[in-house]
Order: sequence, then structure tokens, then C-alpha cells
Amino acid sequence: MLRPLHYALLAVFCTVSYFLARTSQENRPTPQLLPIEVLNNYKLADWRTGFESKLTVESSLPYKEYTGPIEKSGNDQRQYRLIRLPNNLTALCVQDLDAKEAAASLSVNVGSNANPAEFPGLAHFLEHMLFLGTEKYPKEGEYQAYLSRNSGSYNAYTYFYETDYFFSVFNDALEGALDRLSQFFISPLFNADCVDRELKAVDSEHKGNLQSDLHRFYHLMSSVSNPKHPYSWFSTGNTETLKGTAEELGLDLREELIKFYHNYYSADIMHLVVVGNHSLDVLSEWVTSKFSDIESKGNTRPVVDFHPIGKAELGKVIHYKTVREKYELKLQFALPELKSVNSAKPFAYINALLGHKEPGSIYSVLRENGWATDISGYSSSTFYDGFSTYDISVTATPEGLENYEAVVSVIFGYIKMLVESGPQEWYFKELSLVSKARFAFKDKEDAMSYALGLSGEGRNQYVPPQHILSQNYLSRGYDADIISKCLSYLNPSNYRLFIGAQEHKAVECKLEEKYYG
Repeated sequence: MLRPLHYALLAVFCTVSYFLARTSQENRPTPQLLPIEVLNNYKLADWRTGFESKLTVESSLPYKEYTGPIEKSGNDQRQYRLIRLPNNLTALCVQDLDAKEAAASLSVNVGSNANPAEFPGLAHFLEHMLFLGTEKYPKEGEYQAYLSRNSGSYNAYTYFYETDYFFSVFNDALEGALDRLSQFFISPLFNADCVDRELKAVDSEHKGNLQSDLHRFYHLMSSVSNPKHPYSWFSTGNTETLKGTAEELGLDLREELIKFYHNYYSADIMHLVVVGNHSLDVLSEWVTSKFSDIESKGNTRPVVDFHPIGKAELGKVIHYKTVREKYELKLQFALPELKSVNSAKPFAYINALLGHKEPGSIYSVLRENGWATDISGYSSSTFYDGFSTYDISVTATPEGLENYEAVVSVIFGYIKMLVESGPQEWYFKELSLVSKARFAFKDKEDAMSYALGLSGEGRNQYVPPQHILSQNYLSRGYDADIISKCLSYLNPSNYRLFIGAQEHKAVECKLEEKYYG
């Protein structure tokens, strides 16, 4: 079905030999924003129209409810109500009559991107400290104990772009769990007695990641970015970067933590999802009564107006050692922020072509030469504010690493063919049909996974309310200009190459990364 596209690769493979070392530093362009004419059809979503003022049934508390349709899978028997509280926190109430357990997830649209330069890991440390007591529930561990008594579980994650707090629990215990969670964001105690002990927990978490190839590579990729950009900073934190820095600067770490909390934790950038077998009226009552007291401080998301991967970072080959025996090549490209065009699904199209396994594909050529066993593409276009990246990952063989220039040439030869051929509408439509089928017949997730996944979707301000369930599946139309523009960023002047293996024959890895070694 795709062979008319793929056959062209064999013709350009022998004549195209792109490699980043041959591109002069002066000629490498700094990634630019998408042209205004391309973005004219992609504007911020309207989250005001369609919301009507309501009162909760039991306590007559005010909130606003979205009264328009919400697009959902034909197999989905759950009922949904999207509401906005007076403090601008948005919440999705999900009634699932078949739910064996209830769950909730609250996403704060700020993470390690807000860390002060002098305190790497402060956002992660805050995540830990919020679990240790509130004014309403001052006993340390009360939240955890309540969930444990009611067969629940909990966790939290700090990412670069958001922090998520989530739990599962018996349906009958959902109200109490929501009340305890909400107090994290209303009246946390930040007990001074807990600071040193929780610092040890953060430090221990970091030490546990030292032998993780995933954590090691993610930090390596970040650390060789622009040192002035938060993307490049150590995100987990440890005793040295937190307590050690505070002592060196003569600052109180607890006070710095409280300052961070007050500066960034605002109801306006919080998105809550609650799933349970209770009625939508009951869920709305609980959400409104328990989360409306979170302070509204406006949009507190940090904004950085330059890309973490600029001229100084592009055009480099970075060899690194892995913990496990593996051979991998990763090409990372610098792109502008692309949240606004995600509805056109340009990278669903690009990913499908780069990762295809048919004869004439990149994979087939690499496999036939004994250079690789897999290839895939990944876009961060829905995550970051102010920039995006695109990664092409190759699971290589030892021979593939030795011939990495040829592997890179195959990849760029294929991309050149895609650019010259132009986007193919028929292929995009086929992908769209497959995505529609996947959405229509998608499996039902467990309550906590579902809540966690949906709570993070609120970070894309270009997604309208009616598409909050379907945005990751369905395209809103074919846009050849957007696909072409995204493909244009995948060029030899706009990337860097990472080569990973336990041992490298051609080079000696002499440098040690500061935090992971």
C-alpha cells in the first residue's frame, strides 16, 4: 500500500550523504516560529462560550458547566461533565457505573521548568513535601493512611512541564480522599521537622535512578542544551543541590520552597479529573466544595523566550556509555512550539512513514544491511511551552554503530524524498481512518490511569472543550502546509546525534556528567 512512496528511497540512498559534521556552524539556522500565514487557522480554543452558570444540588455552590457536546468513543458508556470553578480550576467529572474503584488526578501546569537556577530539583522537592500534612489534616501521613485503609494507592510525578498528583480508592471513600488531596493546594504545613527527612527521600530517589539508562539519557540530552535554559538543568534534585545550595547562599530552604509554592501553584493552571460510580451531581458537589478554595493567581506558567537547542548545541555528535548492553542512535531536532497545530496531526503522518516496516522503508534498508532492528520517531509537540523537539531513535547493532554515518545518510535520504514528493493526502486519510477506528473501539482503562491521562490534557490551550477526550486520536483535517513545514525542520542543519553503547571502539568517553557520572 505504501510502496510507491518507499521505492524512491533506494534511488536517493547512494547519492545523498548528509552528515552533520559537514554543515558549517555559521549556516545552522536558529529554529524559527511557524509563519503567521501557516498559523492563521490555528488559534487558542474558546473556553468561555458554552459554559453556563450552575449551582450544586446540595449546597448551592456556584460553578460553570460546559453544556456543549463532548466527543467520545462509541464504546464509551461513561458520562462526563466538564466544569470550571470560580477560581478558574477546570475539572472533568466522570461517572462510571461499572467502576470497581474511584480515582482522581490533579495536574499542575508547572514542573521543573520553574526551578530557580540556584535550586535544581526544587519543584520535585515541593511535590514530596505536600504529602506531609495540612492545616485540616495535620497528622503526617494522614492522606496515605486514609487511602491505605480504603484499599487505595497514590503517587505523584514531576515532569519538566507539569506535576501530577493522583490516587485510586474504594468508591465509598472517594469524598474523603478528595478532601485530603485538595488541602495540599489550600493549606499545606511544610513542617520544618520533615525537611531533612524528605530531602533524604529525594536524594535516595536520585541515587536509585543512577543505573537507569532512561534517566541517564534524558538528563544527558538536557544537560548538553543551552545552559541558560531550564530544560538543561538537573530536575530531580539531591541533598547537594537543595540543602547544600541553601547553606552556601545563607538561605532557608523551607522558605524558598514556600516562595516557589506561592509563586506558581495557582488554580488557573490546575486541571482535575475525578472518576467514580457516583452521579455527576454528587461528583460536581464534591469537586466544587473541596477545590474552590484553592487560590487563583492568574496564569503562573513560566515563560522562556528562547530555544534550549540553538546554534551552539546543534551539529554535534555525542557518544555516551549505557549501563546495559545496547546500541542506540538518536537524532534530536530543534522545533518551535507546535501545540497549536497538533490537531492537524503532522507527526502522526511523519511517525508512520519513518517507522514503517515495508520494503523500501528506512527500516528495511537498515535491516538488510545488518545495521538496526528498529526505528521510531517521537514528537514532544504537545508537551512543552515555547519549543518542541523531534527525536528519531534507532535500535542499532554493533555494525550499525560502526557505520553510523551511513545510517544517518539513509534517514536523511528518506526525509529528502518525503520533502521532494510532498505530503500525500491519500495516505493521511488512511491514517486518519485507522485512528478513528482505534478511538471508536479503544479499550477501557482502569480508573486511575484514565484520570491521570486526562488531567494532563488541559495543558494544551488550543484544544476546545468538545475534543478533550479525542484530541490524541482524531485529526481535524488534512493540512499539507503544516506537514511540509514540520518536515522542513528535519534537516541536516538542525539536529544533533547521540550514540550510545556500553563500549565505544572509535572514541573514548572521558567526560563525566556532574549528576549521573
